[in-house]
Amino acid sequence: MKSFQPRALRRSVHIAMLLALGVAMLLYTVCRLLFYFFNQGFFTQTSSSDLLFLMWGGLKFDLAAIIYINLLFMALMLVPFRFRHHPVYQKVVKWVFLVFNGLGLALNCIDLIYYRFTLRRTTGSVVREFANEDWGGFASSFLVDFWYVALIWIGLVVVMAWLYNRIKLEKAPVYNPWFYYPWHTVVLVLTVGLSIVAMRGGFRHSTRPITLSNAGEYVERPQEMYIVLNTPFSIIRTINKTNYKKVEYFPEQQVANLYSPIHQPVDSVTFQKKNVVVIVLESFGKEAVGGYNQHLENGTYTGFTPFLDSLMGQSKVYWNSFANGRKSIDALPSVLTSIPSIQEPFVLTQYVSNNLPSLPRTLNEKGYHTSFFHGAPNGSMGFDAFMNLIGVQEYYGMTEYGNPEDFDGMWGIWDEEFLQFMAGKLNTFQEPFMSAVFTISSHHPYKVPERYQGKFKKGPYEIFECIGYSDMALRKFFQKASQAPWFNNTLFVITADHSATHTYYPEYQTAWGNFAVPILFYAPGDPTFRGVDRERVVQQLDIMPTVLGYLGYDQPYFSFGKNMLNLQEGNFAISYQGAYQWTEGDYFLQFDGTNTLGLFNYKEDKFLKQNLKDKEPLIRVAMENKLKAFIQQYNNRMLENRLTAK
Repeated sequence: MKSFQPRALRRSVHIAMLLALGVAMLLYTVCRLLFYFFNQGFFTQTSSSDLLFLMWGGLKFDLAAIIYINLLFMALMLVPFRFRHHPVYQKVVKWVFLVFNGLGLALNCIDLIYYRFTLRRTTGSVVREFANEDWGGFASSFLVDFWYVALIWIGLVVVMAWLYNRIKLEKAPVYNPWFYYPWHTVVLVLTVGLSIVAMRGGFRHSTRPITLSNAGEYVERPQEMYIVLNTPFSIIRTINKTNYKKVEYFPEQQVANLYSPIHQPVDSVTFQKKNVVVIVLESFGKEAVGGYNQHLENGTYTGFTPFLDSLMGQSKVYWNSFANGRKSIDALPSVLTSIPSIQEPFVLTQYVSNNLPSLPRTLNEKGYHTSFFHGAPNGSMGFDAFMNLIGVQEYYGMTEYGNPEDFDGMWGIWDEEFLQFMAGKLNTFQEPFMSAVFTISSHHPYKVPERYQGKFKKGPYEIFECIGYSDMALRKFFQKASQAPWFNNTLFVITADHSATHTYYPEYQTAWGNFAVPILFYAPGDPTFRGVDRERVVQQLDIMPTVLGYLGYDQPYFSFGKNMLNLQEGNFAISYQGAYQWTEGDYFLQFDGTNTLGLFNYKEDKFLKQNLKDKEPLIRVAMENKLKAFIQQYNNRMLENRLTAK
């Protein structure tokens, strides 16, 4: 009897296919380790044992992604015909494997860096998000600034090709059609069945196809989901999908008592037609603002925003203030329509076609002229389209600015020049007017104009110098605006789109610190509207209702936020980072839609080390119920197009 030869078994077409898929699994594991080490500052509480368990959990998601990516490769390997052993055919199969898996590795490598900008794995919305951008410019800038990531990707592809070339097929077996076709057809059918199981994430009939939320099974902290996940899986499972589902935590009347987005006017109010200017500063995380951080460095920290610090002394400042999202594209719906982005940017969902509430449209109805300014090329991030949807009458972008010599080479017109342009335009508008601006200069690749090289304070990261430049541009804007007759009759609202991509101090690297941004109101003609509120928890969603409350708006309106000036409207903020995050009073709750994952006193326990979910059941249940009511109102109203007060 001929002895068993494992070497020949390893080289059968089926074993060769499994070995190739094993190579891909190995490289995805390497990518996961690289992802962790590149972003370790965001996972400071993840221990070595935690990491091992997360790596184990990630294998399920890697297998699903690899099956999706390699469907063509597997089909070519499994077709039950003898020509698949031909050298030319196998060369084609090899290139199919290398190209498709090289793309998967590239997506994983991109998130080594891109994660720090979004605090999420890249999803299927990314193509829509940047559909109007200069992809060539982005790619070249990425390769220049993060060239080492390109080298890592090349290294991974070289290793993949080397390992694949070690897999040698045996010669075509002795042909017996009565055995060959039935046997290889059975293997094909079995492989199809097992592949479906792998893509679904389990054998049981009741198992639903795994999605991003299934990563929560392996984590202690919601943000660890992004270690478990891989980018190809995240993109594949979210293409053209939005996970809003009708929920019924409570009966309709009870949910309205817990939380309602319908706001009623205060009795006997008189509407005052003050101008409103909303300023959204790119990446101005709270860490950069010295006025918010007098406790840092033993009281010696000065930050990078001397003008904004000085303005805080003349403004109504909210100390516990948060963004509702982590992307620039999340900010404008939150600020101008009081609609947060949950799981995916709201403007990229199908629900953006709903009848939307908005601050511009509401003020249009009161006779306001409305406008929006953004120094990027027109169409960038779809802002012009969104402004049209929410009733903004005039859009001013790079086209309207009209001087390409002030282009920064990447994003648009430098903040200094564009804010001066805006101040001049405001002088031409008939009062009352409402205008908003979104600055751009404090954005990667973090450049300042050549004439300002060395003029601004540098910090541990390049972005801080750019923030100093944009703060100077803001100061010059206010210098020009203060000379205008409309200035003292104007309410200015200043916030950031999201916190900075890079943070230095550990408290700003936490789940709550990742969303900490300034929110302040400056009314130069109203000295009574000043001071610091250290008790209220506020968010971008609250800007629209607070502006309407300050103006004395006298009609019912819809807003997912609250009027900061009305103490009866709650004391909360919401965000999403792998799970729902609900900040209320002194406490911070993390909730996956079914169970509470964590409850922390974030004011006393800034680094979220003491999980109180079992020690404070009354607080946990009360916060859970309010968050559930919010989710129910949000999801169901989105699905039913009920986003108005009528």
